Amino acid sequence: MKQILLLLLLSISVSSFSQVSVFEAKRTTDRAVVEKFIRDNPNHPAVTELKQKALSMKYGGNPQIAKPTVTTMTENKIEKTSKVGTSATRGEPSEQAKKTAAILTSLFNNDPNKKEAIVQFVNKSKCNLIIKISGKKFYNLTVPSNGQNYILVDKGSYIVSTSICDAVYNQNKALTKDVIITLNGPK
Repeated sequence: MKQILLLLLLSISVSSFSQVSVFEAKRTTDRAVVEKFIRDNPNHPAVTELKQKALSMKYGGNPQIAKPTVTTMTENKIEKTSKVGTSATRGEPSEQAKKTAAILTSLFNNDPNKKEAIVQFVNKSKCNLIIKISGKKFYNLTVPSNGQNYILVDKGSYIVSTSICDAVYNQNKALTKDVIITLNGPK
């Protein structure tokens, strides 16, 4: 009986000595001690403070503050950073800029005999779409969920197909004028 009592007393004392106190966790410079206290006492009021201390210990003790650097712009830096609307070759417009220019030209061209039509797709589903337009020529167009995109196609008859959230859309369309096609998700 005495042995059981001694064994019980010894196990209680070892468990109490193995726990880290709040004061130890606040005073220590050992990150493992702080993390052990946080893990053993997640509902203690000092946990938020100790989490900050553990993070500062983990990342060198001195949290870095993002500071912008200001330097003067040179002509070379301006050329390197101003790639918007131009390709890598100096002064030549990018493919996206050419596409936008072609669409705007077609949009403002009132000639009924023009060879191209603008097709705008409005996606009202929660899925991203890849739309395949096949006919005289073949086109692929991506349309983000709840977004829109447009393409300039040669006038003619086309098969427009896509998968809208696992629902199949397949339609013959005579694209002879500018049109907006709205695609809804499955019900």
